[in-house]
Amino acid sequence: MANLKAIKKRIQGVRGTQQLTRAMKLVAAAKLRRAQEAAVQLRPYAEGIHNTIVHLARRVESQAHPLLTRREMKKVMILLYSSDRGMCGSFNLNISREAEDFIRRQEEAGVEVTLAVIGKKGNEYFRRRGYKVVHHYHDLFANIDYEAIEPIGEELSKKYLSGDYDALFVAYNWFRSAVLQKVTLTQVLPVDLDSEIVEEGEETPHNDEADTIPPIFEPGRREILDELFPQYLNMEIYHALLESVASEMGARMTAMENATSNAEDLIKRLTLIYNKARQETITTELMDIVGGAEAIK
Repeated sequence: MANLKAIKKRIQGVRGTQQLTRAMKLVAAAKLRRAQEAAVQLRPYAEGIHNTIVHLARRVESQAHPLLTRREMKKVMILLYSSDRGMCGSFNLNISREAEDFIRRQEEAGVEVTLAVIGKKGNEYFRRRGYKVVHHYHDLFANIDYEAIEPIGEELSKKYLSGDYDALFVAYNWFRSAVLQKVTLTQVLPVDLDSEIVEEGEETPHNDEADTIPPIFEPGRREILDELFPQYLNMEIYHALLESVASEMGARMTAMENATSNAEDLIKRLTLIYNKARQETITTELMDIVGGAEAIK
């Protein structure tokens, strides 16, 4: 016979967990609205500066700026975005596995891969598995601000210029909806000339005649490129961060909603077991009383 006290205690424990997951879902939903608005509002500007750099890179020689120089890819850096906290479903696992597959393919081709990780979960995942994490950026989620990104962009650009790596990729979750986040891995340095961003359903605009016309730089080529490239790199990093944060909140809200629903189902099953066990106890006690009465007769 099942222990009624143990079953009742377990039901109370599941109810406590359900209250916690419900509260976490509400918190994540509130944060999701703000994170989604920030990510969506930034997209037009991020796409605009990205396309501007791509158009410009197509029209100048690679020697026009050090960040345009394409080298033989022997060393690669991945800037990976994860979260500081768990309980967000497969959010961290999906991006980590995608990065692992990319690292494996690069190493098979003889390319050395190093990692720069944003978020504690990604740092823990790769360090446990022996991957080379050369930078771990933390304390970015408490106050998400463009100015906090600038030192990261400056550090990564210096590493590229000094030859520490030959290409920089960013790996993050692109926010599509609360239930759908797309794992994305894109090349940031040097500029991918085929990476122009267009709206979904549109064709990539390409004008061969315009591509052959050299642009006019005012005040000068180097001054313009020196001004644009830091903004481009910082914006790529900042935009990916906002997309990752919105994706994290969407994944956490969905995970907590599923956990709350699962807790409700478990409470119902445990309640049935409790009622059945209680009925068996009552029946046994009644049979003992009836048996005792018959024995007295």
